[in-house]
Amino acid sequence: MTVYYFHFQSGRRLIIDPEGVELQSTADALEVAAKLATGLLDDREMSCDWTRSAFRVEDQHQRRVFRLPMTAVRNRDNRSRAFVN
Repeated sequence: MTVYYFHFQSGRRLIIDPEGVELQSTADALEVAAKLATGLLDDREMSCDWTRSAFRVEDQHQRRVFRLPMTAVRNRDNRSRAFVN
């Protein structure tokens, strides 16, 4: 198992995840990051420039695993909702 940290970056602002989450795989980490991103996008009180925001995911050795741009999540959600009627 690997500990993954989900840091949120918006422009120059960086919010560090101090605890992390122990997960089986990078695929699981991507799923968690997508859920966190969706939660922020759905939060009406959250105000930020989504085009300059992303989750930076690192492992317990502080190595970047991936970066998930908020625009990618928003675009995916919009496509998914277009097919649900």
